Parts: sequence; C-alpha cells; structure tokens
Amino acid sequence: MISAVTYNLKGEKVESTSLPGSIFEIKVKPVLLAQAVRVWLSNQRRGMAKTKTRSEVAKTTAKMYRQKGTGRARHGSYAAPIFVGGGIAHGPSGKQNYKLSLPAKMRRLALLGALSVKAKAKEILIVEGVDKALGKTKQLAWLPAGKKLVIMEGGQTKFKRAIRNLEQTSVRGPESLSAYEVLAHKQLVLTKEVISSIKKIYAA
Repeated sequence: MISAVTYNLKGEKVESTSLPGSIFEIKVKPVLLAQAVRVWLSNQRRGMAKTKTRSEVAKTTAKMYRQKGTGRARHGSYAAPIFVGGGIAHGPSGKQNYKLSLPAKMRRLALLGALSVKAKAKEILIVEGVDKALGKTKQLAWLPAGKKLVIMEGGQTKFKRAIRNLEQTSVRGPESLSAYEVLAHKQLVLTKEVISSIKKIYAA
C-alpha cells in the first residue's frame, strides 16, 4: 500500500500514513492526463485577441492611382490586407470561444491519475494538528521550497492564514481539485483530515 510521511506543525516527522489505494494508487493513463490538461488550459483563455479589418484601420478612402493606363495592378484602397498597415484578413475578432469540456467521469479519472502520479513520486506530504496553527507564516516555513498545492478543509482559518504568505503556494478545497493543478505543482501538502474527504468525494 502506498503511503506518505506525516509531519507536525514543527516540521517533525510523526509517522507514515497509508493513502487509500482507490484514490492514490490507480492505473495512470497518460493520454487522459494530457487531454485533461489541454481542456483546463483552453478554458482559461479569454478569447479577447482582436485585429482590425480593412474597414477599421485608419486609412484614406481615396483611390491610390487611376484605374487604367499606369501598367500597374488595379488597387482601390490603402486599407487592403495586401499592403503594410492595411487591415488583417481572417484575423481574430475578439469573440473567440475556446471553451472545451470533459465528461465528469473522465475528469475524475484524470484527477485520480494525477494524484497517483504524485503519490508514486513521493511528492505528497501530510500535516497533522492544523487546528493548533497560530496563524503565523513562520510556523510553516519548513515546508519544501518550490510550487506547493495545499489541499485542506474549509474553516481552518488560522492554518490558511499561516500558509497564504508562503511563496509559490496555492490552496484548494477537496471538492475543487483539477488534474492540471495537481500536476503543475511540485509538492502536494494535505492536511490529515482532508484525506477522508477526498476519498468520500472521488472514490468509485
């Protein structure tokens, strides 16, 4: 059975805690993880990029030169896409919709796969006694450097206050996890109480 080291608020190792196999020890499907990451990132895009068309650029409307007799190609507008400074043809309109969706079952399996990857790589640690937190950042300064995702229950305000000033640290509740965020952080920090909540929400 897979396990993770449990620490107290002083950063001292207390014990090795077993993690539920139905959550942290499932068969990982790399293609599904890649798909979940793509969907998550695509859904963060706002689609606000916009270019000006030939009717929107500030150019004179006068004809460039006469239609016939010059030997040159026929042109009627400086705003045509063929010219430098002219409008853009087929550019983004500012109304792009990049939203993608993933079925709930696939999202769940992708998340469990991401958690299993972290568990296998020994990139999960557990903190106990968070109810005794003093709300001071220095109390948790022993946590590993690098990007950390802290998964905790709501209502633990002093513990949350203690971690919010740590660099490269994000906080999520068990019900709002995503495969991308799990994979994007080097270390997962779980409160001991949240493990049962994760199992209750995501176990088959």
